[in-house]
Amino acid sequence: MSFLQHYLFSVVRFLKQVLLFSMPLALVACAATAVQEIDEKLTEPEVVEQVQAELEAQPDVEPLPLTAELIYYLTVAEIAGQRGQMGTAVDLYYKASTVSESSSLASRSAEIALFSRDQKRIDRALKRWAEVDPDDAEIYITHAPFLILQNDFDGVVTAVNTALKLSPDKSREFLSRISGNLIELASVDQAMRVIEQLDIYKENDAEALFAYSRLATFAKRYDAALSTVDQVLKQQPNREDALVLKAEILQSMGEGDKAIAVLKRAADQDGASVSVRFSYAKLLGQNDKIDQSRAVFQQLHDEQAENEEVIFALGLLAMEERDGKVAKKYFNKLVILGDRGQQASYFMGLAEELNEDIDAALIWYLSVPADSQRFNSAQTRYINLLADNGDLDKARLHLKLLRKEQPQRTIQYYLFEAQFLIERDQKQAAFDLYTEALKENVGNVDLLHGRAMVAEPLNRLDVLEKDLKEILAKDPNNHQALNALGYTLTDRTDRHQEALVMIKKAVELKPNDPFYLDSLGWVYYRLGDLEKAVNYLRQAVVIRPDIELLAHLGEVLWVQGKHDEAKQVWQRAIQKDASNKLLNDTLRRFKQ
Repeated sequence: MSFLQHYLFSVVRFLKQVLLFSMPLALVACAATAVQEIDEKLTEPEVVEQVQAELEAQPDVEPLPLTAELIYYLTVAEIAGQRGQMGTAVDLYYKASTVSESSSLASRSAEIALFSRDQKRIDRALKRWAEVDPDDAEIYITHAPFLILQNDFDGVVTAVNTALKLSPDKSREFLSRISGNLIELASVDQAMRVIEQLDIYKENDAEALFAYSRLATFAKRYDAALSTVDQVLKQQPNREDALVLKAEILQSMGEGDKAIAVLKRAADQDGASVSVRFSYAKLLGQNDKIDQSRAVFQQLHDEQAENEEVIFALGLLAMEERDGKVAKKYFNKLVILGDRGQQASYFMGLAEELNEDIDAALIWYLSVPADSQRFNSAQTRYINLLADNGDLDKARLHLKLLRKEQPQRTIQYYLFEAQFLIERDQKQAAFDLYTEALKENVGNVDLLHGRAMVAEPLNRLDVLEKDLKEILAKDPNNHQALNALGYTLTDRTDRHQEALVMIKKAVELKPNDPFYLDSLGWVYYRLGDLEKAVNYLRQAVVIRPDIELLAHLGEVLWVQGKHDEAKQVWQRAIQKDASNKLLNDTLRRFKQ
């Protein structure tokens, strides 16, 4: 039971018997719902005895003198929090912490203040906590992420050093937490510098070295990561998480065999943990040693029949081998066990697709809960399955229902449906959908851009120009709109000078975008400046040898009279996709 639960239980019990006659009427009104379920038959002494007995039964609970003032602050703070009035809740918890010398209450005040994201309130609560219990390491490690947000990295180092000195036994936990904060809130370089400046890092402490190696791995600085984790293993040769990290680093460096060798030795040891053996089996699978991977996972499954991670891994291996029946067996077991990861239903759908049971697959995709990380993927599979099996109308109806059920994702679903229709050559339907969406979401940039792009193949250049100019009126530096409008004016009209201005600006905003460089080359081609055209088109295909960019470069080279080079460029495009429409139209025009 949390601190809040302990003491609010006390608050609620006392309120009915003590405070209804002593607090202002406002408190009685706002606390009414909070005390409705209190046992009317208990007398005040009985309440006190019951509360004291329950608190004494919790040896980790700090005794707290329950004054009327303190009970008032805590109760109203809790009610304010439940009503979403976070500022009021934070202020009242702080006031409660100032009328008591309770470390638990001060820490709870700081915890509530963190939710407010108000720097002044957070600093105030942390300062009070430090006054009450300056030797609590948690104060300093809690303060660290807010110092990161203020770019006070010297302060971060001081705070973490203080926490580590006060609680050296928590160094692994604290370093893990601060590493996560740094990754989320700071640059990788700054994160690594903070760890390097810690006292225990300078002393070659294994935990600090391990934290540094993890950060270096995250930054893809594998040489530094490997060197540092090796220092950890010199001190702690059998440390499993360090061995797993070393294997991950080697795998990322393309040294799969060496990675396997590292974990094989660890996994073969008597008493090797499930974690290291699981990592070993996973590594075998990553290196296409499927049979060996399955054997290790199967052994783990034999030992721990209800280990959901192992069951999930066996299901994935079956999927890798396209064995839908075996995959279904494992994922079904996950469903029976409760599927805490909320992924089994989605993979059951995939397995049923492999088994060619489309109806079953559809049912499983529909059963994926909305808060699952696989929800959107499941909806995508469901909709595509319906459409691929001739039920486009039902697929669209499902998307309409999703927009009603999840209004916060309305725009995403409109965009998905429009793209879904375009891929099925339903461009007019996509255009109409965008128009409908824009009536409900006037001026939405994504919808305007989407409609503009589908308007072009429908020869609705008036709509394309109108929509893109509406975007540019709001954001003159929208490089996507600048390039899209500039390229269309180049390719579909004779307004080339106007197009040149737009495309140049797009390239200035994003100079290394190959498609923008292609547009610039293309407009110079239309203006008759072949040298500049070839220059920009060559830059584009160096960055990205896309088929259509190659088709453009080949055309300009051909017009320049460089026929052999043009044919070579076109041949590169043909090798990528001989069916590309733009490429074939170009080749026909030049009789190639």
